Order: sequence, then structure tokens, then C-alpha cells
Amino acid sequence: MTNSAQHHGLRVVVIGGGATGCAVARDLVMRGFYVTLIEFGDLGSGTSSRFHGMLQSGARYAVSDTDYAAECMVERRVVAGIVPDAVESTGGLFVSLDEDPPEFPERFVEGCRQAGIPCDELDPDRVMAEEPCISRSISRAFSVPDATIDPWRLVNRLAEDIVRRGGRVLTRHQVTGIDVSGGVVRAVRIAGDGGETRIETDAVVSAAGTWSGRVAALAGQNVELEMTKGAIIVLSHRFVGQVVNRCRPPGSHDIIVPTGTVSLFGTTSQVVDNPDTTLVTPAEIQELLDGAEPLVPGIRERRALRAWAGVRPLVKLPDWPLGKPLPRRHLVINHANGGADGFFTVCGGSLTTHRFMAEDVSDHVCRRFGIDETCLTAMIPVSPSPHEATWRPAAGHMTTETMQTQAKTLCECEAVDRAIVTELIEAAGVSRLHDLRRRLRIGFGPCQGTFCAVRAADLLASADRDFPAETSIGQFWTERLKGVSRTAWGDQARQALLSDTVHREILGIRLTGDLLPTDDHR
Repeated sequence: MTNSAQHHGLRVVVIGGGATGCAVARDLVMRGFYVTLIEFGDLGSGTSSRFHGMLQSGARYAVSDTDYAAECMVERRVVAGIVPDAVESTGGLFVSLDEDPPEFPERFVEGCRQAGIPCDELDPDRVMAEEPCISRSISRAFSVPDATIDPWRLVNRLAEDIVRRGGRVLTRHQVTGIDVSGGVVRAVRIAGDGGETRIETDAVVSAAGTWSGRVAALAGQNVELEMTKGAIIVLSHRFVGQVVNRCRPPGSHDIIVPTGTVSLFGTTSQVVDNPDTTLVTPAEIQELLDGAEPLVPGIRERRALRAWAGVRPLVKLPDWPLGKPLPRRHLVINHANGGADGFFTVCGGSLTTHRFMAEDVSDHVCRRFGIDETCLTAMIPVSPSPHEATWRPAAGHMTTETMQTQAKTLCECEAVDRAIVTELIEAAGVSRLHDLRRRLRIGFGPCQGTFCAVRAADLLASADRDFPAETSIGQFWTERLKGVSRTAWGDQARQALLSDTVHREILGIRLTGDLLPTDDHR
């Protein structure tokens, strides 16, 4: 166990195991607190995994919110420096098409300059030669240092560091109550497989994202959010080598992101009143395709693997002008004024700024207890090997081809070696198919887990004789089918039917529940 600060005996419970919650727990444990992180599902199974996968430079907001854009640029560099094995430095492009506002590029360049974002204008012919799948009608193009990030790798690296430093991480536990007595937070009640437990604590930090309102209500507090659902369509290949944005005011369906072995295109935007509203409708699919066509001509003829949606939490600031889009910046709420001293909520922001959000709320916690501890999370690497190369999605395929280890491959689509799966099961204690999927991208490729899920279930059953293999495979395919069915046309419909036949007719697997999305839909 290592710590950068002396323990002072104070306890903090952090609620929410996404990027922000994990970053908060890491920050606080490094400042000497005894920290317990509580997550309802698996790490990163909420909003942190339901986005377009960008570690953004901030250029997207260079015109609309220059201060936030500058914040993103700083954090983009920091995150890539402290957890490089979760980041792929793809670079980014902003391109103007014929229908885009002709005056916007100049405002964009000036906004980038003010925000400190490197921005170079490129020859459109060169851009179209390097990115053959995007529009041939580019009038202006600009490069910016956008990147992509593997959110599950990020949150698991953070969690590993929390535990190394003496913190505790509890997944698949639901917070059922926050006890407040005499206007001060006293304890958190949680329920898990082992029953209900009461954790005594000196402070509580809610980093529950779109569920922040529900968590706050457990302490008799109110947090108002505007929740917007955004749908994304997954294309079967990396059709672009860089993140490609439309050079226009940020809005809907204007970005395509290469991540892993696929491309993500999005997003839509719809205000919802429930954080669990993640069903993608046929109308949203058509909206995405209509919006994508100008940027990626012929996209309807491309193979789409699936579609899914996430809900963004935007903070409703007091006295914010009616009708004006809410800012992306985060907010820390100290609930002491509401009669819950020691309870804090951090919400808003984005995955790119998760570390800075954690620093901000941790500063509030330290001030509450009169503790003077400097935040070191921007300087101390998360990963045990700080010089490890950046994330390379093709690395597994290159290793397989070089070493000729095809016989040892469990997932051909993502080139996942059986030994890596076995290590996660035996050494890390991973015991669920969906948890293997999140960590290794099993089921993300063209077959959507048709072949690798069965192999992974076999390894899980070998490690645990009570593992419910048939039920788990059924749950796994049900969740995959929810996203697949939204994009099932042409060849993809034939593939989906084949995969479904393999599961139902050849394997004799029964689907579980209905085809409405759950927390595992991504």
C-alpha cells in the first residue's frame, strides 16, 4: 500500500464508479482519506461508457464556450500523460462542407487560439486523400489534437490504483440510504449480495452523473439536472483514421470517431426525464443516417453493427437564461446549506474533464475538514508502468499475425487471447460475461459475441462449477441483440438472423426478458 499523504483518520464514501467517481476516490485516497467507492453495477457501466469515445481537445467548444474548451485542452494532455495505455492519439479534423456556415471557420480558429488549442489549416485535397470515406466537398479543413479513450480501461486503471493506495472499491452494491443526523452526514447504507450494510463516514461525495438527483434525494437534498439522451450508431470498420467533426456550431450528428476496431457516429439530442431512458428509436436511426450522409456519403450502404444511447447530465444553473443551451462545465454542490453538512455532489462536465472535476470536489472536502493537501493526480501516473505505450487497438491483431497464435485466440474480431481472459478470471476475480466484455471488448466486433461469448463462458465455468453458463450466454446475446436489432437491414439483418439462429437453434439458448435496454446495453 502506498500513499502520498499521511492518513488523518477521516472517512469518505464516493458514490458512482464511472470516470469521475473513480477519479474522486483516487484523489481523496492520495490526500490521506479512508475511501470507499460504491458502484451499482460494474465500473464504467453508466454514462462513462455511453458516449462517443473522445478525449477531446476542446476545439468542439472553442466558439461556444472558450473557457471550457481551454479546460478540455489542459485535461486532454493530463489524462494522456497519466494513463497513456487507455488513450489513442488519433488526432482530429474539423471540416467545412458546402452547407456549413462560411463565416464559422474564422471564428473557430480564433476560439482555438484563445483557448490554447493547437490548430492548423490543411489542404482539403490532402485531407480527402488521407480520409477517402468522408465527403469530397470539403472547402476548409483544420487539424486539432483530439484523441480517443477506452473508458473501461481508464476506470479499471483508476480502481486498481485506488486499491493499491489503501482504498476500497465495492461494485454491484446499491446505495439505499444516506443517514443525516444533526444536519451532518453520518453513514451510507448499501445493499449487495451479502445483504444490507451501514458504512460510517465523515463525508459523502456523489459522482453519480445522471443519477445524481436520485442519490441526493436519499439525503433529503435536491439536484436539478437537464438530462439529454444521445443516440450513436456503430459502424463495422474504422472508416476514418482521425476524429472528424463538422466545422460548425456544436450540435447533433456531426462527428465520427474511430475507436477500437469500429467507428462511432453521433449523436442525437433529446431532453428526457429519466436517466434510464436509453431505448434507440427507428426515428433516431433515420436522423443519424440523414445527418451522417453529407459527411460520410453512402453510409446507408455501409455495415452498421448496432446502435445505443446514453444520457448526458447537464447542470441547471440558477438564473440561467431560458432557452439558452446549458453549459458543459461542471458544478460542485456543497449540501451543508441544505442541512446535510459533509455531503457533496459533483456533476456536469465530460469524461475529458473528469480528473479536474475530481480535483475540484476533493478541494471542497479538504476545506470542510481544514486539511491542506495538494492535489497530485495530474502529476502521478495512474498506470503501474508510466512509460507504457499508448493504447493501440490493432496491437492484438498484429501480435496474433506475428506470433501465429490464432489457435489461442478467444475473440477473433478483437484478437483477444485466451490467456488474457483466463488471467482476468483467475487473478482479478472477474466472474461475469458482461464484465469480461467491458474490459476486453469481447462481443464488440462483427459477430457481436456469437462465437467468443460461448468460449468465454466455458472458461468462466471451468473456474466456477456453479457458473450459470446457459443463462449468462442468453443474457449476453439478449443485450447484444437489443442494439443489433436497431440497425438490422441488408447484410446486417442476415448476420443478426444467423447469430440468433446459432444461439437459439444450435446452442439451444433462451433469450432473457424483453428487448428493452438495461444497464448493460452498451
